[in-house]
Amino acid sequence: MQLEQLLNDHLPPTSYAHSKDMGVICVTGPDSKKFLQGQLTADVDKISTNYSSFAAVCTPKGRIIANFFVLQHDENAYWLVVKQDALSTLLNHLKKYAVFFKTELNDVSDQYTVSSMFARTDNTEPQEQYPAQIPTSYQEGCSQLILDNTFYRQTLTVAPVGEELPDAEDPAAHEIMALLAARPLLSQQDSEELLPQWINMQRNGGISFTKGCYTGQEIVARMKYRGKSKKHLALACADMALQRGDDIVNSEGKTIGEVFQTSDTGAVHVAQIILNIDSNELEHATVGDAKIELLPLPYQLDS
Repeated sequence: MQLEQLLNDHLPPTSYAHSKDMGVICVTGPDSKKFLQGQLTADVDKISTNYSSFAAVCTPKGRIIANFFVLQHDENAYWLVVKQDALSTLLNHLKKYAVFFKTELNDVSDQYTVSSMFARTDNTEPQEQYPAQIPTSYQEGCSQLILDNTFYRQTLTVAPVGEELPDAEDPAAHEIMALLAARPLLSQQDSEELLPQWINMQRNGGISFTKGCYTGQEIVARMKYRGKSKKHLALACADMALQRGDDIVNSEGKTIGEVFQTSDTGAVHVAQIILNIDSNELEHATVGDAKIELLPLPYQLDS
């Protein structure tokens, strides 16, 4: 299936949904910025009440513990918007380091709801990369992040509980739009399994290579400058449903990757996959009895 066919024939121009699987960690105190700068892959100095960022926290070996959106709520207060099932792992990890700073971390998920709206854009040409700074507005207790993805513009809203929310329109289509953004948020089962470059965080706005030291920085930087791994996130469609963790094999029967995240609407099956070869080396690939076909990424990858 061609991208244009997917966008025009199988997906609506807009989609709204509540993100019931998302939670919020609040980081407050006079040392919050300094503390986060030493932990996050993103440059916290470039985060303000007007600009948020995509980011991750890694182990010393560079493996992602969790990734999330980080926004500045007040002068000394930041929110981390993270998958709910990964929240406690991230919170417990950060608390081990927070004791050395004048900062406090709390799970405030019961106080906020997270929702998102996708709206089709006219652009289907890949961007060079997603910007590190995400325009953000704040009014009446709500924060809105405007993510200029290539195929769809996404508005991510964090609102106080009690705000009236519209009903979700088409959850399956919404999931596919999120897959096409190629900016995956990891669940607990992914914790400490992936390096940031394996999900393209160097291209989807989640890594700063100029900010200085943070936990895992040496490994992440080495991946960029020495390029030892070809693993990367790609988009694909298939002629039947795929399952997470399924092996992707080439015409010679060699495993060349695995299925990462999937969604289906009707007869349309879309997946994020993690390949261990360059995408341009992929000529024929299957997952079991399903033939898969690559879709364009919304941004360019490093050579």
